[in-house]
Amino acid sequence: MLLRSKLKKQVQSVEDEPPLSLLDLPDLVLESIFRRLPPQSLCRLSQTCRNLRMKCRSDEIWEPLFHQRWGKIIGPTAFTAWERMAIGENARILNRSYMPSWFWMLPLTCIWSFSRHNDKALLEEPSERFASMYSDLESGKLWFPAQVYNRQGHVGFLLSCYDAELNSVRDSDTFCARYSPYYPRVIMEDGIPWARIRKPPVETSPSEFHNPDIAEEFRPGDHIEVQWKRCQYFPYGWWYGIVGHAANCTRDDQVCKCHLDEVLWLEFRQYIRDSRWRKVPIKRKRSREDSSGLDGLYGGIRKLYIEDEISTWLQLWPKQSLQ
Repeated sequence: MLLRSKLKKQVQSVEDEPPLSLLDLPDLVLESIFRRLPPQSLCRLSQTCRNLRMKCRSDEIWEPLFHQRWGKIIGPTAFTAWERMAIGENARILNRSYMPSWFWMLPLTCIWSFSRHNDKALLEEPSERFASMYSDLESGKLWFPAQVYNRQGHVGFLLSCYDAELNSVRDSDTFCARYSPYYPRVIMEDGIPWARIRKPPVETSPSEFHNPDIAEEFRPGDHIEVQWKRCQYFPYGWWYGIVGHAANCTRDDQVCKCHLDEVLWLEFRQYIRDSRWRKVPIKRKRSREDSSGLDGLYGGIRKLYIEDEISTWLQLWPKQSLQ
């Protein structure tokens, strides 16, 4: 009887204990669970309570997810654009004109309490930066700067890459682009797939001349991108090409001295051999754009060292040679 009574009390004491909560788990266990969840599940979990919101939206959880989803097309300029948008929203919401007249007659403690519990009244905490930007990108709320290959699918833009502001279209998992405002009118393009977008490799504005790499490093066979624009008032685009040999060169690597010539020959092999765009001479040492006697102006040059960059251009190669 005594043993049965003790067992009964132990069972009753266990039943009286409150059930374990997810938050009772150690932080390392929780973090391990959260890292295995997809973004949609993390968002739903963060809506259950304040504590889980703080844990689910931390940068430690969201930074890998952010780079996995957006890392190839989001660069530093896109982060700057998001921060400006967030600061602007914060300023508009806290503007007195958005509050009823009686609001400012409340005690200061009430106003402080309202601001503390209103998610839109204050900027996101620094630890929620990646989660907030991920959400703004997915929802299409943010227009971010990036570059688009083969603009508008037009034959005149094949193997080029132009700056634009892009917006995500969730239903089709594509993007809408509005191109540089230096044109007389805003040009829009819809239905752009992920494969045609990249983050800007340099921080040079499309209206500025890019200071080229060390000119002496350019040798025949090097893969390059060169700035080009049709006229003075248009923005630059980046065009893929290869450094070629001079006309009088024997093309023998052991005796070739093209890399010492003052003239740098650029080949655009997507054009037929007789095309005037096939091979263009520009000055090797220069600090401003060069017309080279053809339509348009050539800007700075950047050499391609990364295989992924080169392979991306080759995947966009046209099926037929251009005129």
